[in-house]
Amino acid sequence: MIFVFQGEDQPALRESLLNLKRKYPPASFWEGDPEELSQRLVALSLFGDRGQRHLAVWENPPLKELTKSRLEEWGKGVQDLALVFSQKLTAGELERFAGTRVLSFTPQIPKSVFPLLDALVARNRRSALLHAHRLLREGNDLDFLLKMIVWQLRVLARVKSGAVRGLNPYVVKKLQKYAGAWDQAKLRQSLSDILAEDRRRKRGVKIPIGLLISRLTQ
Repeated sequence: MIFVFQGEDQPALRESLLNLKRKYPPASFWEGDPEELSQRLVALSLFGDRGQRHLAVWENPPLKELTKSRLEEWGKGVQDLALVFSQKLTAGELERFAGTRVLSFTPQIPKSVFPLLDALVARNRRSALLHAHRLLREGNDLDFLLKMIVWQLRVLARVKSGAVRGLNPYVVKKLQKYAGAWDQAKLRQSLSDILAEDRRRKRGVKIPIGLLISRLTQ
């Protein structure tokens, strides 16, 4: 069995992949040659219960290596494979995965949250604070806002690096205006700050949203 994970909602994608991995013995991540992977998938595992299927995970494999004949061969193997893409695949790219199980993850973003996201990437602290408090008053919880901010920063990182395949051209053009105000170090630190806040919230320790936004927009 071949699973294909693709889409821009990476938090949801990663959660679904984690749930899949829990159904197998410890999954292995593949970074080798496609021909060696073929041998791996058709061979019984040397570890654990030989009657139990194992899972190999290949992150962002080159599409040119995923020929129809090769996918058909892998799908008949005695071990399973998860192909994980960090972007949305086009309709043409998805055609080669006929016969596999494709799982798509597209973020559902209400229009009301875009003013906050735009203010953040523009590093406009005052506007970001106003929109964040508006969204909270309207009933949106902080977990949702954090998820949307992470999504926006990851898309911004893709635009900065030129990895825009699968992104809406309008989104790319808009974020290109702000990309120069963010270097890679700032993006990494901002994502780390949000992750730290998420961990604090899970422990019941919270900081005001204003402090987090101040860090992101400084």
